[in-house]
Order: sequence, then structure tokens, then C-alpha cells
Amino acid sequence: MKKILKIAAVVVIVLIIALQFFKPDTVNPVEDKSKFITSKHQIPDNVFQKLEKSCFDCHSYRTKWPWYSKISPVVYLVNNDVNDGRKHLNFSVWTDYDKSRMIDKLDGIITEVKDGEMPMSIYLPLHPEAKMSDADVKMLLDWAKNLKDSL
Repeated sequence: MKKILKIAAVVVIVLIIALQFFKPDTVNPVEDKSKFITSKHQIPDNVFQKLEKSCFDCHSYRTKWPWYSKISPVVYLVNNDVNDGRKHLNFSVWTDYDKSRMIDKLDGIITEVKDGEMPMSIYLPLHPEAKMSDADVKMLLDWAKNLKDSL
């Protein structure tokens, strides 16, 4: 039994080492600034700063890839979360959305932030600056509602 555990441990270690050579790309796409949300809408500095700290890593092409996101198997998890986040909402291609999609995206922001679903709880331990206080939640909800009403 001990021999099987040792062999299994060696196999796992070899697989993890091999995975280091086959990783998904963690380079951000080039951002066209004319498509970024600020090219169409004025965002107050305090709101922009909170979006930058709490949202842009997964919902824009401005992802900051930390050191641990380059190591397999973590790179697969982080890359998947970023790609999924960009599919749901991407501030870097905001002007590609038509008016009704913008409203849908803002409704999504309102719901997810109000329900405490965003930022994701798995993200917060390594990104404590992304945590939202009650004041941050109110600020983002007010901004999203006002922007939605202006559309």
C-alpha cells in the first residue's frame, strides 16, 4: 500500500511539472480605447477606482495577472474565470453593446453587486482591496442605476 502511494505521489508531481509546459495564454488582448466604457460614459473617479479594484481583472482587457496565475493547475482556473467574466460583461468592449444590451449589463451589475455575488468570494482572499463595503455597494448601485436611466 505504501508503495502505491509513493508511485501515485510521483505520478502527480510529474504531471504537475509537465503541465507547466502546456498552459493557456495569460496575455490580455489589445484594448481599443474607443470601445472602453469611458469613451462613451463619464464615470466619477471614486466609481472608476472601485470598478478598477473590484471588477476590471475579470471584466475587461485590463486584467492584472498575479504570479500564481502563471502556475499550473491554478492558471487554468484563473484563465477560465477571466474568460467567463469577460463573456458576461466586458468594459473593454462596452461600445460594441447596443443600448438594450448595455441596459441588460447594468441590470446584471445591479443584481450581482446587490446580492453580494460580485466580486466572487473566491477572488477576495488574494485581492482584499476588491472587497466592497456597504458604502461601495451603494455607490456602484447608484452609478449603475443612474447610467441605466440615462440610456
